[in-house]
Amino acid sequence: MAQTIQIKRSSSTATPTSLQNGELAYSATSNKLFIGRPGGGTGDVDAIGGKLYVDMLDHTAGNLTASSAIVVDANSKVDNFLVDNLQFNGNAIISTDTNGDITITPDGTGDLVLDGLNWPQADGSANQYLKTNGSGQLSWDTVSTSFTLSDGTATDTFNTGGTLTFTGGTGVTTAVTNDEVTFSIGQDVGTTANVTFNTVTADLTGDVTGNVTGNVTGNVTGNVTGDLTGDVTSTGTSTFATVDINGGAIDGTAIGAASASTGAFTTLTTSGDATVGGNLTVNGTVTSVNSTTVELGDNIIVLNSGETGTPSANAGIEIERGTSANVIMRWNETTDKWEVTQDGTSYYVLIDANNFETEITSLDGGTF
Repeated sequence: MAQTIQIKRSSSTATPTSLQNGELAYSATSNKLFIGRPGGGTGDVDAIGGKLYVDMLDHTAGNLTASSAIVVDANSKVDNFLVDNLQFNGNAIISTDTNGDITITPDGTGDLVLDGLNWPQADGSANQYLKTNGSGQLSWDTVSTSFTLSDGTATDTFNTGGTLTFTGGTGVTTAVTNDEVTFSIGQDVGTTANVTFNTVTADLTGDVTGNVTGNVTGNVTGNVTGDLTGDVTSTGTSTFATVDINGGAIDGTAIGAASASTGAFTTLTTSGDATVGGNLTVNGTVTSVNSTTVELGDNIIVLNSGETGTPSANAGIEIERGTSANVIMRWNETTDKWEVTQDGTSYYVLIDANNFETEITSLDGGTF
């Protein structure tokens, strides 16, 4: 006959007043399992389990259940969460207090950061606006109510809210439509002789046959057949089908020699975007990219391109660290192994499943 082992039990007392060290007891009143604390005194009784606690865990993992413990699901999540008057559900933070505010207050000098933007730590003045410094910091600033107009000699202050009037000169008319001011020249310039422009501030559309002497500010679309002596400063997109350039400049960049279509640039500098429609070949010694983000469409970058014989040069990626030693990840052509260095001097082989046993010959658990 099997033996029955019974522990102390009660259906009327919630907690035993005393238990021997290691002695167990169960109360049907409190639904708790108790033990006399090992090494403790006679009255040292600890609750270690029971139906009360099991019931708190007996629900679907990840579901918030009343009067129960929080049990996360396989993704370490719960479907809903309530904290005082706030409910966290899905992508929403909801106030359960009728007409209640939601206040977010960082501690001390801490910033409130929303979607990567640091909000001001204090309120601005009336009628100010919120601006960014381009590096994630927002601040208050005063709206400008005026700006300066200039014709190159005289100036005038224009107050916002007023009416700015454009008046054409001789042979020039103006029109305003859909927030756009259009200047029209009342007659064509048709001549077989040379025309000298001191300054042209307009868009040129069409072909110019002859020489252009002076500066052109605006967009040029068409052919310039002749010498361009002066500067072309484009406010948009300029398209040159054929240009003979003689020592002028495009967007402030000096042209080093005359050309029938392309122009030889000693130095080419752009203040905006540059798009190359064909292949780009750089024959210089050093190629420098001073941008903060570099995006490449290629999924494989080829280093040591052009190697055709037996490889001998190591290749890899080196990170410049200023006053600290540079770090490198490289392919060692002598050992045919990937290596890394954290001090610029000592190199260590990268470990994977294929070379673990070869490279790691011993494991030392250390001492204490």
